[in-house]
Amino acid sequence: MKNNYIQALPVKQNKQDFLIGVYSINNIFKFTRYTQRLITGFDENDQPIYNKQIQRKIEKARANKIADFLINDPDATFPTNIVLHIPEEVIDEYNENEKNNFVDIKLDQKVFSEIEKKGGDVFISIIDGQHRIRGIEIAIERLKSDIEILITTLRGKSSPELEKKLNYFKERLQDLLNIELVVTFFINKTLEYQAMIFSTINRTQKRVSQSLVYSLFGLDTDDTPQKTALEIVLSLNGHPKSPFYKRIKLYGGSYGRNNNPPLSQATMVRSIVNLISESLRESENDRYKKRKDLLKRSEKSNRILPFRKYYATDRDGFISDILFFYFNEVRNVFEQDDKYLWDFKDNNRPSNILHTTVGYYALLEILVDILNETSIKEKLDYEKAHSLFYENYLNKIQELDVSDQNRYSFNQRGKKYFYLDMSLKIWPPSNNDDKRLIELRKLENE
Repeated sequence: MKNNYIQALPVKQNKQDFLIGVYSINNIFKFTRYTQRLITGFDENDQPIYNKQIQRKIEKARANKIADFLINDPDATFPTNIVLHIPEEVIDEYNENEKNNFVDIKLDQKVFSEIEKKGGDVFISIIDGQHRIRGIEIAIERLKSDIEILITTLRGKSSPELEKKLNYFKERLQDLLNIELVVTFFINKTLEYQAMIFSTINRTQKRVSQSLVYSLFGLDTDDTPQKTALEIVLSLNGHPKSPFYKRIKLYGGSYGRNNNPPLSQATMVRSIVNLISESLRESENDRYKKRKDLLKRSEKSNRILPFRKYYATDRDGFISDILFFYFNEVRNVFEQDDKYLWDFKDNNRPSNILHTTVGYYALLEILVDILNETSIKEKLDYEKAHSLFYENYLNKIQELDVSDQNRYSFNQRGKKYFYLDMSLKIWPPSNNDDKRLIELRKLENE
């Protein structure tokens, strides 16, 4: 492992995609460790959010038995995979090497620097294999301690028996530091998906109770904003008339290299939850609340949460309809040579910002602004949605050249331009002191 890169081989198995690599435990300890703390998501600054109610605890006796096995048996092996999870928030680069079919992933430096800190964040979490990882840690700690004690003891006297033991411990320590493990990496999966993987792996060995799965991963069978958002995303992706039909990369789906949907399931789910809950951190607390409790909001809260009232009053269909009809009107707005620019030309390769995640987020921000001044009290249909979204708002942005990749680049800068241009067209500024104009000028001068 060099320059913060992980190299692994992509694998597709029963409609699931993951990566396989081989690493020495010494290298593995550079990017992950056993930890009781469970990351449930990331806040707006890409800082981890931890579940305060749930901690992933291991059986100490089991971990110590593994340590005994490793110290006492020179032929000890671990042929089965360690399963890890890498969140997209710590991936700087993701490159597919066509020459050898390997994937090169460059991790953010904070992954490594936090591991070195006492009590630092462990961004790459262990889905399955925490007892093995902890057992190896304990074995290494024990060996280092025993070696120090033996060296101190032998300073004052000569003992062939103790020297033989010291040499054995030194050899075992080097063996353990260099022991190679087969590692499976899953990229950017929800807690629900990670729990499914854990359950599937262990179900083939012995029966695993659902209560164990849910306690380990902090999941609940009750209604949650996350569960609602997931159901909406699956519905939008599966409806043939939906603007998101087959546009979302679902967990476990099998996709060719040149047929990769532009939006990830995680992106879509997070974007909906973010319009229900006060923050990503609060969304974890909302898992444990009844829907109607979300009608209450903090006095200090000033975020616009247009989907919160619909979720709190059991009107999930409103959320689904709003997204369906709004983005359908977006699709209708941008045309060129009698073709919708929303649609892909071929192979799902993005040719304009409408095909990207940043474009989706910019359009979602405009939707939030629209809903902030519009009250939807009854279910939408095509005619009502066209009147509301197109005639009142979106017809004003149809002259924007979304294919201009210099202005609307596929990054955060392009997203800002796209949002500001749309906002200023829909709601023209009354004077030059408009905050949007100031932000636009600042962006142009950067």
